[in-house]
Amino acid sequence: MRRQAINGQTLIEVMVTVVFIAMAVIALIRFQNYQAYDSMLTQQKNAATLLATQEMENLRNFQVLNNTSGYTSYQSLASGSSSSTMGNTTYTIVWTVTSYTNPTYKNVNVIVSWTDRNSVAQSVELSSNIAGIDPSTSGSVM
Repeated sequence: MRRQAINGQTLIEVMVTVVFIAMAVIALIRFQNYQAYDSMLTQQKNAATLLATQEMENLRNFQVLNNTSGYTSYQSLASGSSSSTMGNTTYTIVWTVTSYTNPTYKNVNVIVSWTDRNSVAQSVELSSNIAGIDPSTSGSVM
């Protein structure tokens, strides 16, 4: 009778251990899924920031102040949009240009948006001012 009690107790201990290990494995799988999502989201944010920075630099890269055939001009800076695909993600890039006078500058706001794998809308936003200074005197202060 005593031997049966010991065997019964061992069976309960094994079952408790199996349940504990199963719960630990489930928790690890959920954590791994969270880590994979977080890593993917970080990569997408980095790509979006790169796209926003590139667009901002494209807008800053004017060659003359006034519209001149064959040159990119400060005067022609205007709001717009485009899209770009990197990896499996399609990004929408929207830039808004607001002009100011005295001093002459344009405020540029670039928003890059996308939808992540969980169908959640994500976005990155950059904002900067672009001075209306002739590039030949670009060392001047606004």
